[in-house]
Amino acid sequence: MKKVDLHIHTVKTISDSEFEFSMDCLVQYVEETKLDAIAITNHNFFDKEQFIEISERLNNIVVFPGIEINVGITSAGHMLVIDEKSNIEVFGEKCDIVRKKINKPDEFLSLDDLKQIFGDLNQYLLIPHYEKNPKIDNRIINDLISVMKYGEVSSIKKFIYCKNENRLTPLIFSDWRPTNNSEFPIKQTYVDTGDLSLKSLKKSLRDNSKVQLSEKEGKHLFQVLPDLQISTGLTVIIGGRSSGKSYTLDRIFEKQENIKYIRQFDLLEKDSVKAEDNFTKSIESEQSIFIQEYFRSFALVLSEIRNIDLREDEKCIDDYLKSLKEFASQQSRTDAFSKCKLFNEVEFSDKNLSGLEKLISSVETLLDSREYKSIIDKSVHREQLTNLHKELIKKHVEENILVKKKKWINDLLDNIKSGLQAKSAMPRIKKIDLYNIQMNRKKVEKFNRVVDYVKTEKVIQEKDIEGFKIQVLKRKFKNASELKKQSGKKMAFKEAYNSYDGDAYNYLKKLEETEVMDKDYYQFFSKIDYNVLNQYGYLVSGGERAEYNLLREINDALQYDMLLIDEPESSFDNIFLKNKVNHLIKEISKNMPVVIVTHNNTVGASIQPDYIVHTKREIKNGKAVFKIYSGFPGDHFLTSLNGDTIQNIDVTLDCLEAGRDAYEERKKEYEILDN
Repeated sequence: MKKVDLHIHTVKTISDSEFEFSMDCLVQYVEETKLDAIAITNHNFFDKEQFIEISERLNNIVVFPGIEINVGITSAGHMLVIDEKSNIEVFGEKCDIVRKKINKPDEFLSLDDLKQIFGDLNQYLLIPHYEKNPKIDNRIINDLISVMKYGEVSSIKKFIYCKNENRLTPLIFSDWRPTNNSEFPIKQTYVDTGDLSLKSLKKSLRDNSKVQLSEKEGKHLFQVLPDLQISTGLTVIIGGRSSGKSYTLDRIFEKQENIKYIRQFDLLEKDSVKAEDNFTKSIESEQSIFIQEYFRSFALVLSEIRNIDLREDEKCIDDYLKSLKEFASQQSRTDAFSKCKLFNEVEFSDKNLSGLEKLISSVETLLDSREYKSIIDKSVHREQLTNLHKELIKKHVEENILVKKKKWINDLLDNIKSGLQAKSAMPRIKKIDLYNIQMNRKKVEKFNRVVDYVKTEKVIQEKDIEGFKIQVLKRKFKNASELKKQSGKKMAFKEAYNSYDGDAYNYLKKLEETEVMDKDYYQFFSKIDYNVLNQYGYLVSGGERAEYNLLREINDALQYDMLLIDEPESSFDNIFLKNKVNHLIKEISKNMPVVIVTHNNTVGASIQPDYIVHTKREIKNGKAVFKIYSGFPGDHFLTSLNGDTIQNIDVTLDCLEAGRDAYEERKKEYEILDN
């Protein structure tokens, strides 16, 4: 097995943050991590002189010349292009062309550009960012699949996923910039290859089974710290008090990225009132997207009703009737100007084309659909849809021209009427849109009925999470205090609440007088409550809230690349741990590394871990030394980094059963009870 890191940066480019390369640091990294090969891959740049200098300093390993190029279709992804050292002259010339073409971090080469510059891509080792950002577009990967069947990933979780799902062979590298006093990375890949020529390396990388995370047991173990390997599945850390268990978890958390860390006692309630409030807020936060979607239609109704002013409508009617009476009473004052037909001519009404525009958009959705194209084509021929689309657009053009003509005539008519009015003593009849006014009234009536439904008490969502039931309920607000709490601000809602049980339209107008944001109005018509019920259908207790929180936190870990849990038994009983937690953790560990610190046999032994780590504090020369031993559960001995061993059975009984004697004594007691 050869240990390689084919992604190292040594020159600051426009795509890098500030760093100063250290040759000594790179040399030390290669020596301490026992690397067999590296590649120098700077962003869109290759420094031939520096590469030669690095090769001379690292003459006991293979150093490949490489470059990390921005390649894409619509945006830049990263692609490593690596060549043999013997081709350095020609490779350097091609990299100079890349450097001249890419002058900004977001500029990129097309695939055709890449082929034109480098020619036959089969002679290079091409490694795209695969499960790592910025990713290479899948269309480019598919185009190059004959010359590369491997890709760089960013985490162990993604490495495991790609291995298990038979995707591109996953490779994990440091993507490191060696600087003075910087910590050495632990992301390298082990490759089963006879030698380290580019040809041999490419052949091995095409075989998923020849790429591992560690030299021994590479399918099961990987380097998580410089002095510690753990399982790609479930690892349990055991040890005595103050032996370095939690300290080891902290180190993993600091060294790795995108980790979910559930710390000891984090989920215990210290202040029951505050804990209950925080619990409700966390549930509310989880359900916020659902609530927004549930009330989305109602929020649209609110925005329309807010534009209706019934008082203004009534005023328009009054003004119209007054002008009509006045016009009738002033008939004796008619003159040549007021007798003109245009003097009281009614203007053209506006026509709303939004319905036609929605129809056009719907047809376009059918035409553009790829996922359901076969289903659509069975019912409607594409030619028919295309013709319908053309006809609708043609109709829209005609209607739009008519709307513009009417608007022009209305503007002209308004100018003429104003001119006639200026020269006549006869009053004009006020303009009014009685249809629109009546429609506003009907809309408000319907709005009031809709609000009655919105206020009706109802369970609007239920879902089960590991034996707990989450209920989302809506109901009426009971008082102004609940409205105030809903706002989260020091606002007065007493006057608004006085209208809450009456006319919904009036209540909305009262809300407009508060400081509530327009987009939040829907939240003040229906109170949302959240209940978490246990398996018996009762509201959860304080202890059950902590249990639910733990299960939720563990479930949340699926969004991360690794899960760390520190002594869950400190907060929960063994029945809950065995029946709920162990099962969930085992399922998660099938897809990502999980590390648990414990001194409890329910978690440490019953969960059947894939790997065991034992931390031990030893006194040497009067000083405390922390050592780490590790091995598989079935191993007779656990081994430290320097080869020291310790009996697995002794460690397990001491840490999980308080020693062999205590275990034997309890065993006898249980046998007596059983008999």
